[in-house]
Amino acid sequence: MKDAVLVGELDDNPGTSVTNALEQVAESVRRELLDDDPNFDLYEYVPKGLPGLRPTFYKIEWRGEPGCFSMPEWQIVEPGSDPWLRHLRSNVMEQGYTARTLIAERKLDVIDSRRHEDLPVAS
Repeated sequence: MKDAVLVGELDDNPGTSVTNALEQVAESVRRELLDDDPNFDLYEYVPKGLPGLRPTFYKIEWRGEPGCFSMPEWQIVEPGSDPWLRHLRSNVMEQGYTARTLIAERKLDVIDSRRHEDLPVAS
């Protein structure tokens, strides 16, 4: 089975948005979590958007050179249509989407924890 990764924008993100840095995010996931394997499905979760928009999941398709993370295209995915997302959906938060919450309360790891050195590490 192909690995799948869900990324999302933190409410307390001090830097570039996930959407604007998606190629770098994918490269970090590949390097830090997947032993340099570029063969994985990447999803982005947007907990809130413009007024009236509901939280949305996107599957990222790479339209650039094969094996490279370039020319991303976002395809809206209904969580109920994907078994992996259907299972994961119950654990995804729509509010309080911050590094502190994900690390301390939800016990999830953050790839670049240097930005959050004052927070406890998940155990």
